[in-house]
Amino acid sequence: MAVRILLVSLALLAARAVPAGAADAQPAAPGAAFLGMAVATGIHEDAQGLTDIVGIHAAVRTPSLPVTEDLQVYTRWTGSGTHVVRVEIRRASTGAVVGGTTDQLDFGGDRVTYFTHELAGTTFPAAGVYLVQAALDGTTVATYAIFVNAKDHLTDGPAFLLSVPAERGWLDEKGDANLSGTFEYLSFPEFPATESFSIVTVWFSGSGDFDHSVRISDANGSTVAQSRHSLVTAAVGRMSISDDAFNSVAFPSAGLYTATLFLNGYEVTSYPLVIRGR
Repeated sequence: MAVRILLVSLALLAARAVPAGAADAQPAAPGAAFLGMAVATGIHEDAQGLTDIVGIHAAVRTPSLPVTEDLQVYTRWTGSGTHVVRVEIRRASTGAVVGGTTDQLDFGGDRVTYFTHELAGTTFPAAGVYLVQAALDGTTVATYAIFVNAKDHLTDGPAFLLSVPAERGWLDEKGDANLSGTFEYLSFPEFPATESFSIVTVWFSGSGDFDHSVRISDANGSTVAQSRHSLVTAAVGRMSISDDAFNSVAFPSAGLYTATLFLNGYEVTSYPLVIRGR
């Protein structure tokens, strides 16, 4: 039987809601920066060229160990140029590497891009905490934790995993997070232009209700749009989704905008929202 594994920031161990990997991130290589990471059962593009991320894993135990999984790791980046990304999974207790891949990341003409890292045949030999590390051009830029049959290590977070602009996000009947129609930029033939979309954020674990909102601002820091305040209902060992819908947002010009997330009034993370002309 396949095992579901849990991917969260090491900051979860300190029971703080912070960007995934932020507590252990190092400065990125010049020309690029890490935005987020997730383990899923499927990552693929739809007919419109948008990306679906299916089955972002929650904390589900496996009845037997060791267990071998064919993993896909989604990483998201901003920057330019060509870089080398190393994604590696290792046991926290011993440092032994149980899976890894090295890939070339090429931004081409895009300011934001993503990569699907294939880690087929990753074997988890025992219960416990495993580390997922992402390195950019030889420098570790983020360290996450994977908990395999290790529910006793979980805290009351919630922990931020990933946030992307997308068409929508939801939890399926198994409690896994799913993102549909994620994108790296919006393009228009002329300006001003309007568009409707969502900012979808994935959280793990936690306990209780948390006030959540998203602000979109322009390059000068002026607010372009503000989401309604909503509640993130968190539970220990469970995934949760914030799907903040923005209807008919007006973009006066092409450029680099910013999406900023708030939880209980505190800024969690911010990342670029690219608007460009055709």
